[in-house]
Amino acid sequence: MVPSPRSLSEVRFGALLTYSPDGTSEASRKSVRAVADIKNCLPAHILRIGERFEEAFRGGMFGDFLGDNVLLVPVPRSAPFKTKDAAWPALEICNALATRRLCAGVDRLLERHTAVKKSAWLRKGAERPGPDQHEATIRCASVLAQSPPRITIVDDVVTRGATLLGCARVIATRFPNCEVRALAVVRTMSKREITAMLQPIEGRIWLQNGVPHREP
Repeated sequence: MVPSPRSLSEVRFGALLTYSPDGTSEASRKSVRAVADIKNCLPAHILRIGERFEEAFRGGMFGDFLGDNVLLVPVPRSAPFKTKDAAWPALEICNALATRRLCAGVDRLLERHTAVKKSAWLRKGAERPGPDQHEATIRCASVLAQSPPRITIVDDVVTRGATLLGCARVIATRFPNCEVRALAVVRTMSKREITAMLQPIEGRIWLQNGVPHREP
């Protein structure tokens, strides 16, 4: 039985790279610069992300997140777009994966209709928007001819996973029989050092007492 959207308290996720916003090692400092370049949609970095995802996929990773029957949906930014040409890293990443034929297609299915606080500016987890707030400020913006069998939500960075879980709930409401998963380029590793950025993983995001958790 497919769970009702309101009972959706867990979503599987994958991530390609690690990022340490607080670390002082060479790899940690490099990761901070790399994330800034990804968020600025530098073409060389977006191209490299596509290459690395393809390598991981051909090597046996992310088989449940990518494939020829998967529709990729970019995660909306924290506020509605003011201009049509505004940078949208998640969309650029989706397009890079589509160029390498790692999906069935890309659809701008979700849009942010009401702004939320940007999590990157909030150091305390309690101050960051939760899944409920993300769900309430995002809607399905386009109409699909039929429900795809699998949808993977794509974002540039995942911290706790509140945004991804909120997006998954919106999609589950519209397409209750669709298999929904999430994929991020980078997972945040706060208050620790990293030794290398490239560390592909698969895990889960879940709610416990209303608080989102990510593993790993």
